[in-house]
Amino acid sequence: MPSMSARASVPLFRSGGFPASPRTDDSACSAADHPGVECLRWMGLKIACGLTPDDPVLLRRHQLTTEQLIGAGVLAPVPAQEQALRLLYSAAHNPLLPWHWRWACLDQLQRPLAALVALARTDDALAARVQRFQWCLSQSPLKES
Repeated sequence: MPSMSARASVPLFRSGGFPASPRTDDSACSAADHPGVECLRWMGLKIACGLTPDDPVLLRRHQLTTEQLIGAGVLAPVPAQEQALRLLYSAAHNPLLPWHWRWACLDQLQRPLAALVALARTDDALAARVQRFQWCLSQSPLKES
C-alpha cells in the first residue's frame, strides 16, 4: 500500500463540497472562504433536502448567486454551473422530496444547462459532458410527455 504524504491529507477546499479554486498556503482569502460561497452552500443544502419546498424563489436565488459569484471571479464558471446542474437534477429525481419541489427543480435546470451549452462552444470535453447530460435528461422519468 503506498504511503500517503502529509500534503495528500490536506483538503483542496477549506470548507469542502462546492467547487472553488484550490487552496493556497498563504494567508490570502480563498474562494472557499468567501461569504457568498458559504451562502451558496447553505442554499444548496436547502434545495437538496427540500427544507423549504414552498419557496421556489430559493431556486432562482441560488442560480443568481452562482452567476454573481462567477461574475465576481470567485468561482470558475464550468464547475459552478455543473454543480448547480447536478444539484437540481438530483433534487428533481429524489423520490423523498415533494412532487411540486421536484418539478420546480426540473424547471430550473434550463438556466445552468444553457450556461454550460454556451461555455461548451469552445471546449470539446465540456460539449461531450453536456451532450451526455442532455441525453440523461431526455431519458428521465420526470420529463414532460
